[in-house]
Amino acid sequence: MNKGFTIIEAIVAVTVLTVGVLGSYVFISSFFRYTDLSIDKLTAAYLSQEGVEIVKNIRDGNWIKRTTWNYAWNYGLGEGSWEADYNTVSGLSEDYDGDYLNIEEASGFYGYGSGVSTPFKREIEICTSTSGVDGVIYVSSTVSWEDRGKDYSIKTEEKLYNWYE
Repeated sequence: MNKGFTIIEAIVAVTVLTVGVLGSYVFISSFFRYTDLSIDKLTAAYLSQEGVEIVKNIRDGNWIKRTTWNYAWNYGLGEGSWEADYNTVSGLSEDYDGDYLNIEEASGFYGYGSGVSTPFKREIEICTSTSGVDGVIYVSSTVSWEDRGKDYSIKTEEKLYNWYE
């Protein structure tokens, strides 16, 4: 009886081991890639919703200021494409030009000031009612980014009403 491996058995054993190790490597690298993409999607969803919340805060601030300064409920919320961050409180003034959001190191907030650069861009679009209904503003906030050569975006939309009057 032959007690050693033949060369064919050795090649088959190495092939099976190689396929097993490479399969595990592909699975693990795909897992990490999809985990990173999921984190980016979650961050983009948060930033998109934050864009709408910024516009809501401006509207709400206008209601508070209307007794003192006679602000209209939609003051500073003109039609167009805008950039805004959590520091924006008195109206949208920066036209959208595709700037990247940064993470401010001290606070951890996303904004357009100094900080660590991110792959995210946020465009806030505002338009008034096209059906002739007064007291309605349509707000959409789109966050876009690129990952591994592929473009992604998440959009949040909401109607804001002049429910004060």
